Amino acid sequence: MIAAAHTHAGDVPAPGALAPFRVLDLTNELGQLCGRVLADLGADVIKVEPPGGDPSRWIAPFYRDEPHPERSLHWWMFNANKRGITLDLTHDDGRALFLELVRRSDFVLETSPPGAMAALGLGYDDLAAVRPSLVMTSITPFGQDGPYAQWKASDLIGAAMGGQIMLNGELGREPLRPTMSQAYAHAAIQAAVGTLIAHFHRTRSGEGQHVDASLEEAAATWLDNAAPFWDLVRVNLPRPGNGRSTGGRLSGKYVYEAADGYVAALSYGGLFGLNARQTIAWLDAHGAAADLASEEWLEKLDASRGVRPPLSDADAHHLVEVLEAFCRRLPRAQLMREAQAIRNGWAPVHTPRDLLEHEHLRARDYWTEVAHPELGASFVYPGPWARLGATPIALRRRAPLIGEHNDEVLGALLGLDEARLEALAAADVIERRGGGA
Repeated sequence: MIAAAHTHAGDVPAPGALAPFRVLDLTNELGQLCGRVLADLGADVIKVEPPGGDPSRWIAPFYRDEPHPERSLHWWMFNANKRGITLDLTHDDGRALFLELVRRSDFVLETSPPGAMAALGLGYDDLAAVRPSLVMTSITPFGQDGPYAQWKASDLIGAAMGGQIMLNGELGREPLRPTMSQAYAHAAIQAAVGTLIAHFHRTRSGEGQHVDASLEEAAATWLDNAAPFWDLVRVNLPRPGNGRSTGGRLSGKYVYEAADGYVAALSYGGLFGLNARQTIAWLDAHGAAADLASEEWLEKLDASRGVRPPLSDADAHHLVEVLEAFCRRLPRAQLMREAQAIRNGWAPVHTPRDLLEHEHLRARDYWTEVAHPELGASFVYPGPWARLGATPIALRRRAPLIGEHNDEVLGALLGLDEARLEALAAADVIERRGGGA
C-alpha cells in the first residue's frame, strides 16, 4: 500500500465547490460515503463519534493486520477529508453542544433508526427550529415510514431485498452476493445526490428540507433494465454469469482467460456484429480463426450490411470456444493493443496491483499520497472521482483519529475554554485525545 504517487494530500488545492459549507456527519458504515463525497467536494465535514470512537473503526482489514480503531482501512477510506470530534448525544451537555454546532452548520447526515433522533430531541423538526435552512439527510435500511421502517438491515439484506443478488451468478445456480458493500455504496451516493439537490433548492429558496434515503430503494434503482423488463414483458431476466442478459436470453461471454490473467470483451470479442470480418482476420493472422474464416461463417457473423438475428446456442458456443483457445495464447496487454487497433473494445481485467501500477492512471496523477504522521508513513489513496476545473475535487487530509479535532471544533468554533473542555471530558461527554496508533 505504501508506494510512490504523483499527487500529495496537503498540496493546498483550490477550494472545492462546497468550501463555504459545514456538514455534521453522524453516519455509520451505511452512510459514511455520503459524507466523504461532500468532503471531497470541499465541505467542512465534521465526523461526530461517541466517546471511544465509532464501531465502524473495527471493520477489517487493518494496517499490518493489527486490529486497532485507528488502523481500519475501511475507516481510512470512507472518512478521509473529514475532521473528527467525540460527543455523547445521550448526555444533556452533548445534545446542547450538538445543537450549537447545528446553528453553525448547513447539513446533518445520520443513519439512526427512524424516530431515534427525535427521541433525543434532535429530529428534523428540532434541528430546523434551530437552523431553518438546514438540510438533514437520513439514510436508513427502508426509509422513514412504511411497514419495514423499523427493520434493521446490513448491506447483504439491502442487496437481497433490493433485487441485486437475484441478478448475480450463473444461470441454473443459486444467486450470489455482489462483492464489497455495493448496496451501502449505492445508498450513500444517492443520498449525496439527494442532499445536493436539496442544497440547490435551498440556494434558490432559502428553505431547508429532510432527505429520506432508503437502502432497499437505492439497490432497486441500480438494476439496469431488469425492473422495466418485467413490467413490460413479464419476464425475469436470468442471471447472466460471465455474460449479459438481453431480451430474456443470454448473449455471449464477456471475460476470457489470457496467458497472464483475464481480458474482457463484448459481443463475442467482435466476432459477431459490425466488426466481424476484421476480428476474424485478426484471429486468422494468429492461426486461431479455426473454421470462422470460411465464407459461410463470415456471412453468418457479419452485420455490417444489416441487422443479424441472434446466434443459435450451438453457434454461440462455438464462437466462445474459438475465443477461449485464442485468448489463452497471448498476454492481456497484447490482446488489448491488437483488439483496439481494429476498433474492438477489449480490456485487461485489472487486479488492485494492476490499477496502482497502471500507466494511464499514473499519467493522469490519479493516485494521491496521504501522510499519516501518527504512523510515520504515507499511503496511496484513490484520487478524485471527477475533475472540475474551477473547484477541484481533492483529497486534503486522512481520516480523523478519535477526538482529534475536539479542541479545534468545540474550542475554536464554539468558543469553549480549557476549563469547560476539561469538565466535559471528565463527564465523558467528549474525549480529549488523538486516539493514538
